[in-house]
Amino acid sequence: MNNSITTVAGELGQISSEAIKDLIFHATGNSNIATYAEGPTPLSWDLIAEGGWDEIGIVEDGEGATLRDLVDVARTWGRGCIQLPLVATILAKRHSVVARGIDGPVTLALPSATLPAGTSYIPFGQDPTTPILAGLGSAAESVTSGRPGAVEDTLAITLRGIEANVESTLSPVAAREIAVVLAAEAVGAAERMLDDAVAFAKERKQFGKPIGSFQAVKHHLANALIAVEMGETATIWASTQEEEAFRGSAFAVNQAIKAAELALQVHGGLGFTWEMGLHFYLRHMLAVREIIQGLREQHA
Repeated sequence: MNNSITTVAGELGQISSEAIKDLIFHATGNSNIATYAEGPTPLSWDLIAEGGWDEIGIVEDGEGATLRDLVDVARTWGRGCIQLPLVATILAKRHSVVARGIDGPVTLALPSATLPAGTSYIPFGQDPTTPILAGLGSAAESVTSGRPGAVEDTLAITLRGIEANVESTLSPVAAREIAVVLAAEAVGAAERMLDDAVAFAKERKQFGKPIGSFQAVKHHLANALIAVEMGETATIWASTQEEEAFRGSAFAVNQAIKAAELALQVHGGLGFTWEMGLHFYLRHMLAVREIIQGLREQHA
C-alpha cells in the first residue's frame, strides 16, 4: 500500500482551480448565495465550455488531471454552489467516450441512501435538456433523456435534482471518484460558510463589542476551522488511497456538515433565516452525504 500523500495539487489542478475561482467571482461578485440560488444560474455554461473546464478530467496518453487535481477544482466550485452540473460533467467526460461526444453538460443518476432500489438521485435533472449518462466507465455507456417517475427534490435547491427510476451503471473506479469529488465540493461549501461566519463575527456587535471577541464564538470558529481542515485532509487522503476513498469521503462530508452547523450557530438567529442563505450550502451537503453513502453501499 502506498502511504504517501501528495498534499499539493499538480499544475493543471492549480491552474484550473484559479480559473474557476475567477469565473465564480466575476459571475457572482462574491455575493451572498441567497441572491442567486433560487433563480437563474449567474454563470453561463458557454463560459465553462469555452475554457474547456468541463474536459479537464480527461486523461489521454497519460496526460491529464489527477483525482487529486479534481479535489481542488471541486472544492473551489463548492464555494459557490452554482447551479450547473460542472462536477458531474467533468467526471462523465473523464470516464466516458460517449459523454465526450456531447456538446454541453451531462449528468448522472446516482444512488442515494434514502432512496429505494431502482430509484436514483439525478443532480440537475430538473433541466430536461441535460442528458443522463446511463453508464460510466462501464459497458453500459449511453445517454437517455427519459426521467420516469421523476419527483423534484426540494431539499438541495442548488443541485436542481430529481428522484427518478433511472440508474447510471458505474464502474468501481468511477464510483470512488464521484464520492471523493462530491465530498471535496461539500468541503468547499463549508469553507465558504466559515469565511462568512468569520466576517459576520467581526462585524456583528453585542454589548458594544464584536461578537468575535467573545470566547464562546471564538471556540465555535476554531472548531469549525478544525472540521474544515480535517475534511480537506480526508479528501486528499481519499484521492490518493483508493481503498480509503469511500471512508475518507464519508468522513470529509460529515466534517463539512459539522463546520456548517457551527457557522450557523455563530450567526445566531439570523443564521436560520432564509434570506441569510446559509441553509443552501447545508442542504447541498446533506444531499451529497446521502449520495456518498449510497455509492459506498453499492461499491465498497
